[in-house]
Amino acid sequence: MNYKVIHQLKERNFDREYSKSESAVLDYLEEHFQQIPSMTVIKVAAESFTSQATVNRTCKLLGFVGYSQLKYAIEEDIKLMHQKSFSHVMDTEYMISKIDFETSIDFVKHLIKSRSKLLLFGLGGSHISAQYLQRQLLYLGIPSVIVSETQMLKLFPNYTIVIFSSSGETQRCLQLINEARKAKMNILAITKKDSTVMQGSDLAFCHDVPIDKMKGISREQQLHMMVMVHEIINQMQNAEFVKMKR
Repeated sequence: MNYKVIHQLKERNFDREYSKSESAVLDYLEEHFQQIPSMTVIKVAAESFTSQATVNRTCKLLGFVGYSQLKYAIEEDIKLMHQKSFSHVMDTEYMISKIDFETSIDFVKHLIKSRSKLLLFGLGGSHISAQYLQRQLLYLGIPSVIVSETQMLKLFPNYTIVIFSSSGETQRCLQLINEARKAKMNILAITKKDSTVMQGSDLAFCHDVPIDKMKGISREQQLHMMVMVHEIINQMQNAEFVKMKR
């Protein structure tokens, strides 16, 4: 059984554009998710500074006939969220479902081709993912260098650089792409779909995991990035095995 509402509230990928008043209702539903089953439509409308008609339109936007059906679906979501082990499994499956594994194929081919000249770059949590890939590459006998400053690019002409950026909008990553372009490097990225980092790269292995919000503060997730590293290494191992069999 899957979540019916909470992921929709986080992603907000609907079939149509929604109005500011509908956005206010969506914000209210997400912020007061646990309390919604005990609230009336009148209370939701009043506290979100909208109307009952707007609440009902928002319910339809979410795929429900009306507020009563939405409340029931939210109640079911809450029950799942309270089943901790099931909740963790569902969250993990959801995150994995947001990875575009098809985009890894050409990415890995290029990585294998550039195996003797690889640079890796990531900041914060993404730096940990870069270190993880570096270690896994060493197990395959492939050395790589983690760079921390743009000036270091001058020391590695004709290298391929792999940029890790979960959000795809980190300014230092974008600056590094500009410098890598000047150095005529090949640029690979493990990043968010349709992000600026993706658009600035030659090839990208992409995900579409939404930004996690915790009391208005972005909290960077790395589970999907680790899964993506695993996929890269698995494909490289399989390629090595096939080569050995020939």
